[in-house]
Amino acid sequence: MNHEHHNSSEEVYRLHIDASPKPAQEKIRFAGGQRTSHHEVKTMTGNGLAEGTKAQEAPRQHQPKRISRFGFLMRRLWDKVEFIAVSAAVFGVIYVLLNWQALSLNVKHYWNVWRGFESPLERLVQEETGEQDERLAPIAQTGETITVPPLDIEVYPPDMRVVIPRINQNVPVVGVRNENLIARRWEELESDIQNALRNGVVHYPGTALPGDNGNVVITGHSSYYAWDPGRFKDVFALLHQVKQDDKVVVYFNQQKFIYQIDSIKIVSPDQVDVLAATDSERLTLITCTPIGTNINRLVLEGRLLQKT
Repeated sequence: MNHEHHNSSEEVYRLHIDASPKPAQEKIRFAGGQRTSHHEVKTMTGNGLAEGTKAQEAPRQHQPKRISRFGFLMRRLWDKVEFIAVSAAVFGVIYVLLNWQALSLNVKHYWNVWRGFESPLERLVQEETGEQDERLAPIAQTGETITVPPLDIEVYPPDMRVVIPRINQNVPVVGVRNENLIARRWEELESDIQNALRNGVVHYPGTALPGDNGNVVITGHSSYYAWDPGRFKDVFALLHQVKQDDKVVVYFNQQKFIYQIDSIKIVSPDQVDVLAATDSERLTLITCTPIGTNINRLVLEGRLLQKT
């Protein structure tokens, strides 16, 4: 019995040892889709988050600086001013490049005025007074030396020409046929005039010729395309420099006609009354203005002073 009781006590003792509590397993939790131990969860206190969780925080977005309404309006105004300034600079460069020849003539004219330069063409507009003595002066002979007096003879050109001393211009006047004018084919007439302007200034078809009662109309370019082959595309670039009472000479049919400017005006292209006939002998010079545009027409009108 004692042996059996001893074995029973030993078995109970072993059962007691085997039944001793095992260490509690760590509880597993999930936070944000990641596996986190109970120990790590305990470290998430009010003092801060665990290092692994801090890395997952979304970065704080930058808040844009608020602009006042006045600042916004000033910014819009500055943008417009900047755009206008850049556009004006680009336009200015293009304008100068396209009209360089005409603009350079104006610069040269002002330079000559500042230097006091007088065009040699001025002597052509001096009115002749009284009858001219056409007899030759006697020849003075001294020993073997013979002195011949200078001949002050003006030779008239065979073609029609216009001379404007103020701007130092002496250019041929080219005629255009009247057929397209009579038939009212305006586009063809304009084409004829543009082609003729390559060779000088143009006597407008249908207007009077020098020596006849009426209006002699002559038109020319103030500026034209730089790549155009014509040699007279800026011949009237200085026409705006001509002043009231200035004189202009027209040669035609071996005769010389001197006109005096008595009217200077700017008109729109549709004011064709400047081409109208007159009862007296008059001259009208026409060109586009401002230089490099065809917005308006500069019109100079003059009356006949003398014919020789």
